[in-house]
Amino acid sequence: MSTTRRLRTFVLRVSVVVIGVANACARPADSNVAPVADSASVARARAAADSLGPALMGKLVGALDSDGPDAAITFCADSAQALTARFAHDGVMIRRVGTRVRNPLNAPDSLEQRILAYYDAERAAGRPMLEVREVARTADDGGWELRLLRPVTVLERCTTCHGSTDQIPASTAALIAARYPDDKAVGYAAGDLRGAITVRIALPTAR
Repeated sequence: MSTTRRLRTFVLRVSVVVIGVANACARPADSNVAPVADSASVARARAAADSLGPALMGKLVGALDSDGPDAAITFCADSAQALTARFAHDGVMIRRVGTRVRNPLNAPDSLEQRILAYYDAERAAGRPMLEVREVARTADDGGWELRLLRPVTVLERCTTCHGSTDQIPASTAALIAARYPDDKAVGYAAGDLRGAITVRIALPTAR
């Protein structure tokens, strides 16, 4: 399957797993009851995820194809975080997290760790890893927020930067060691769960 087709499949995936979202309509108004994520918030979260995934992959694959894995490492180190930040606006927070971290900024929080473990179990069982939506407490003010996650898997071409020791060119391994001295994001095979794109949007308090 071509990279373009993979990206299209990723963008067009619409199946959803909803975890832990209560039906507020069946309960009395209570600040401790999770609100239902409104359709507009869900649409905004999906739009952000739809945009970031192909944008990052397009730049990364372009760097790999034109200048090889060393250029891809340089892009990830110098530009990926800035590109990701462009999609965070108007109350939408978005980032990437990894099952094994290369950049410490991509370390998952406790909710993300739980969903990544869920994805890993689904993959191990031979089931598809689907988009997950969950309404959770915010860490700062005790309000509620929509959390939306999309799984990211390893492509064959990604193993030149994230694969086993014999798959990573010596110059690339040296560059990774220089740019990411605490790197853990190696040892992956094509098809493995690499991490997730994760979106957060604050929700109004349940009424």
